[in-house]
Amino acid sequence: MLTIRQMMIFSAVVRHGSFRACAENIGVSQVVVSAHIRELESRLGVALFNRHPGHAAELTDQGQHAFNRISAILTDIADLRQELAGEHEQRQIKITTYSFIMLKLQDRLDAFRDMRPHVNLHIDLDPPDNMKLALQVNRGDVDIGCFFSMADNEVPESTIFSEEKLAIYVGPDHPLANVMNVTGDQLQAHPAIMLTSTNPQRRLTDRALGLIGASPANILMETDALALMLSNVRKNRAWICLFQDSVDDMLPGLKRVNLAKDIPAVQVRMLMRSSARHDANLRALQRAISGAKR
Repeated sequence: MLTIRQMMIFSAVVRHGSFRACAENIGVSQVVVSAHIRELESRLGVALFNRHPGHAAELTDQGQHAFNRISAILTDIADLRQELAGEHEQRQIKITTYSFIMLKLQDRLDAFRDMRPHVNLHIDLDPPDNMKLALQVNRGDVDIGCFFSMADNEVPESTIFSEEKLAIYVGPDHPLANVMNVTGDQLQAHPAIMLTSTNPQRRLTDRALGLIGASPANILMETDALALMLSNVRKNRAWICLFQDSVDDMLPGLKRVNLAKDIPAVQVRMLMRSSARHDANLRALQRAISGAKR
């Protein structure tokens, strides 16, 4: 039969990268680790790893699927233990979100900390794309994920708790600075500055610009360095798509372009594991983030 011990060791092998590293970290011999993995593979009827002596443990396709499911099972068990321990037990809650969302949530999270000092909030401001984040939440790597979306069904079971507006900005002397009802074609006639393709928010701005027919035809540069972006925009070299609040509140000296077609609002969504619905601390944090009253 499948045992929790087998699943825990399998998960540890994946997370530590090799049978040897797993053995060293959990304090057993490599022989014991191998025996548990062989037994688990026998019970499941599939090979979980491609074996290459001397190399990192490499999951098969079925092994990757098993890892996602087994991680979720182990997380369910951990959630049950947390429920039974009671809501006043010292614990950590992991949140992954973007720095822009974090700015909006800071006061709410501070209030939550004041109300529940036994809970340590660990916040990661380097999220992956939305689907990978959803997988991390389901596996228990993350307790709550807060992210941007422009599609209602992109991440099932996530909920909207806020909306943000994107806008196009230029320098004060840019040719579009004082033009009314600027079209997508007019924007495409001028250079743009974009985030790098590896930045998860790039996909968001690409989608937003596509919805108003303004996908850049001429990209001056791709960068994640805000100071470099702003320097070039202020010098009227290019336009840029940014969150309206971040510019209007914190970045003076730029001019918002008057668009013929407004960019649709960006949804700010939250995702929490369904297995954590009985966790009083996570439910309280969920309410705090959404701004809901008890």
